[in-house]
Amino acid sequence: MRKKDEGGMTEKMFQQASGGYLTLEEARALLQAHAYVRYVDETLERYCGTERNSRSLRDRVVEVLRESDPEASTDTLSHRVDTWFRKKYQLISRRSALQIIFGLHMKGEEGETALKRLCGEGFHWRDPQDLVWIFALEKGMGYPDACRLQERMKPLYTLPRNAPADETTMTESVRNQMQGIETEEELAAFLRESAPHLGRLHNTAFQLFSQFMTLLEEAPVLNRQTGERVMKTPEILATYLYDRLLPHEEKGEKPEILRDAVARDIRENWPGEFMISRMRQRSADVNRKTLILLFLACDGGESPYGDTTDRKKEDVFEDTCERLNQMLSDCGFPAMDSRNPFDWMVLYCMVAEEPSDIDDHMAAFLSTIFRDGEGEEDT
Repeated sequence: MRKKDEGGMTEKMFQQASGGYLTLEEARALLQAHAYVRYVDETLERYCGTERNSRSLRDRVVEVLRESDPEASTDTLSHRVDTWFRKKYQLISRRSALQIIFGLHMKGEEGETALKRLCGEGFHWRDPQDLVWIFALEKGMGYPDACRLQERMKPLYTLPRNAPADETTMTESVRNQMQGIETEEELAAFLRESAPHLGRLHNTAFQLFSQFMTLLEEAPVLNRQTGERVMKTPEILATYLYDRLLPHEEKGEKPEILRDAVARDIRENWPGEFMISRMRQRSADVNRKTLILLFLACDGGESPYGDTTDRKKEDVFEDTCERLNQMLSDCGFPAMDSRNPFDWMVLYCMVAEEPSDIDDHMAAFLSTIFRDGEGEEDT
C-alpha cells in the first residue's frame, strides 16, 4: 500500500509540475509543502524491511555493515549510522553504499537501483573497478571477498598515469560482454584485454559535459585580435548556470535560507568553478545535477539528445523530458523524479512554448526560492 501511495503522489506532483497553470508563488508554495526530500533512513527502511525511526532499523543497518566490514568496531558503525539518521543525510559514501548492498546480498537491477538511491550514482560499466564489483555481486560474494577480488584484478587493468584515455567504449557493449563472463578467470581475461578501452570515469557523461561546455564557450563571437573564446567558466556559470542567483557561503557559514530543506536540496552539489575544473581534468566525475543544467543550457546541443525534431510548440515539454531522461539513463543516472525538489523545479521550468523560454523560467524560479530572508526552517 505504501508503494502505491508514493506512486500516486509522484504522478500528482508530475502533473502539477507539467500542467502549466501554477504561478511562481503557487509553485514555490506547493514545492515547500509537498516536494519530497528522500533521506537515507527511508531508503534503508525500504531495503532492510525494518520500520523507519526505530532503533531496530539502526541495529539492522549496523548488522549489515558489520557483515561487510568485520574489523570495524560496533561503536564506530553505530556512530556512523546515527550520524546518517540524525543529520538527515540524503546520500552516503559510495563505499558505505556498496557495503550495504553486498551485506543485503542484492543482485542485478535491485542492487544498481539501491546504489543509485544511497549514493546518487549507479555502476559505471566502463570502469574496470565497477565491473569487478558487479561480477562479485552476481556471484553472491560478500564485501570482504569482493575487496580481495579487487586486489587480485587491479594489476590487470591499471594503466600508467600518462596513458591516453579511450573515450569510445560505451556502456551497452560492455554490458553485453559482461553477461557472458562466468568465472574469475574469464573476468581476468576480459579486463586484461579491455583495459586500454575502459575509462576510470563515466565516459558518456564526460563526453556530453565536454560537448556542452565547448558549445557554451564558443557561443559568443571570438575575439578577432586574440582568437580567444570570449566566454570563460565564471561567465558560463553566471550566464547559463544561474550562479548569480544562488546563495553563497561567507566565512564558512551557510546562508540562512539553506536551513530550508527544499532550498538546501536544490543548492546542494550545484556546479561551481572549482567543481567544473575538477570535472574537466577528470579528477572528479561529472555529477547528475551538472549534466542536467548543461543539457538545459544547450537544449542537448549537437549530441544524440539534442533537439532535431520538427514538433509543435505544445510538445516542447514532452520532447525535452524524453530526451533528458534518455540522456540520464545512458549515463547511469536516475530518471527525473517529480518528488525530488530539484527535479520538480526543472520539470516545472520545462513547460515552455520554446526551449529558449526554459532559461527565463529557471532564473525566475531560483529568484523566488532564494530570495532574501525567506524560507521555512527545516524542522
